[in-house]
Amino acid sequence: MSNAKELMRAAQDAVGEGDSDTDWKIVPTEHATSFADKAQSLADILRGQRPRGLAEMYEEQNGKAVNARDVFKSTVERADAAVFVTASLGALLLVAGGLQEPLGDFLGPWVARAIGLLGVVSGGLAAMWLNQVRGGDLAGRWADERGKAEAKRLAYFKAVMERASRAPWDQLLALEYTRRFLLDNQIDYFRDRGREHESAAGTALTRSTQAVFLASTFTAVAGLLAMLEPQLAVIAGLGVIASAYATLSVSRSAVNLDRKRADLYRTGMDQLWERKLDLDVYRERTASGDEGAVQEFFEPVFVTLEADHKSFLSDADQRELAIGGMERRLDAAKEALKQKPGGEAGDR
Repeated sequence: MSNAKELMRAAQDAVGEGDSDTDWKIVPTEHATSFADKAQSLADILRGQRPRGLAEMYEEQNGKAVNARDVFKSTVERADAAVFVTASLGALLLVAGGLQEPLGDFLGPWVARAIGLLGVVSGGLAAMWLNQVRGGDLAGRWADERGKAEAKRLAYFKAVMERASRAPWDQLLALEYTRRFLLDNQIDYFRDRGREHESAAGTALTRSTQAVFLASTFTAVAGLLAMLEPQLAVIAGLGVIASAYATLSVSRSAVNLDRKRADLYRTGMDQLWERKLDLDVYRERTASGDEGAVQEFFEPVFVTLEADHKSFLSDADQRELAIGGMERRLDAAKEALKQKPGGEAGDR
């Protein structure tokens, strides 16, 4: 058993504990160079054609997934902001309508026309960006590209384990390599991304609550002031803007699925951490010559990660629902812009 313990410690020392800032990169050539002195057999595996080929395929696919994500998020954020601006301009148009007398016969109509024109432009931009999201299936493309990338990543680590010889030393090296660059790295990712989504969900809720408070306050104040001076009822328009901002905050969080992803990442992290608690048992089994221990240890890890990938694919449908809500808000904002300053419906 002492020899097994020494073998375990040597394998852990050869592979190292890792660096969460860099270990997410799959670079078998660089890894092979760094492990050559202490783990030559592992370096030989990493230099093999299949691991290197899978790493290259992952890098290419990961680049496509990152680009698809950036295109989707930037387009949706622009569309959401444009919907908010359109709704705000619709509210300002009502305010301008109530201030026609103070603004005068010359300035009043021009202010209303300027607000209406800006609203038409922002509404057009929102419709254009939403059409890009829908027509280009940007959410679906992102999910598809990410799913393909993650499949290549798992295939890479499976290839490393499969190509390790039956010798306990090589099996231990494969175990430690996959532990460092897959298991540990994935735990760090779930933890960090879960915190980001948790924070974003909390921020959205706080901003939305504050905006709702402002909206109700402006509406109440406008009602009270209107009893003294009817024209002051236009202050209620500021409440409409605050309400639109509340919806904007919630909408962005809904598109990013902050609450759902935070819960899923927490669950995934807990599952991987619980599995890691058994690592020493499988290290001992591997060092003692159990040829199936490495595969057996990582099987639940792969199941957890594959389940996360499947849930990510299903997220595209929920994002589509959030985008549908944006479209309905845009339609309502456009209707508000069709109102004449006096409150009557304008010409269609």
